[in-house]
Amino acid sequence: MKTLKIWKLAFAMLAAFSLASCSIDDDNDKDKDITKEINMSVSAEPGVMYDLFDSMREHPIECMRVMTEDEPGQWQNLYFSEVKGFTYERGHEYELRVKRTILANPPQDASNRTYELVRILADKKVEDVAEPVEKERWSSQ
Repeated sequence: MKTLKIWKLAFAMLAAFSLASCSIDDDNDKDKDITKEINMSVSAEPGVMYDLFDSMREHPIECMRVMTEDEPGQWQNLYFSEVKGFTYERGHEYELRVKRTILANPPQDASNRTYELVRILADKKVEDVAEPVEKERWSSQ
């Protein structure tokens, strides 16, 4: 009789550990990258950004300005090479279809998002493209 109780207890503990390990696997879904195709607008006018370690903002980096369909009205700066397979040409407005991947475990020294060109939906040449506002300020100093 005592042996039967020990076996029941052992079985109950085994079942509990099995269920707990299943729920841990479900939590690992949070560790998966999220990939989605989105439209991205690229401005004809470049922007300016600074390296993470340039706290004095002494070394400006020209970049492209983009806006995604899921964040309308919010322009963001991206390095020219940040959309894999796409080459930015100054003075052109683009509408792109890109594959955006939000990395679950990004490198510490990089963005948590990657972009890859699916196709160029529109490419419009713009005649008068202004210099980035920050760039104009440096040349007058």
